[in-house]
Amino acid sequence: MKRKGQSVKLQKIKHYIQSLCGMYSRIARRLGVDRTYVSRVAKGERHSPEIESALIKEFDLAKKHDHRASST
Repeated sequence: MKRKGQSVKLQKIKHYIQSLCGMYSRIARRLGVDRTYVSRVAKGERHSPEIESALIKEFDLAKKHDHRASST
């Protein structure tokens, strides 16, 4: 039983990582920057008001989408 719980958690982690990478890629394409730069801004290693704003907007959209999906 413990093993199944770990497997489920690992699948969720994988999903969240893929979602973040997708979000970074979408923002990077839209703003004409590299995905790794978006990632660094998200981690606080770099500063860009434009990218920070895009990250917040994408996060809010994803949160709305997750909320709708979980309530159906």
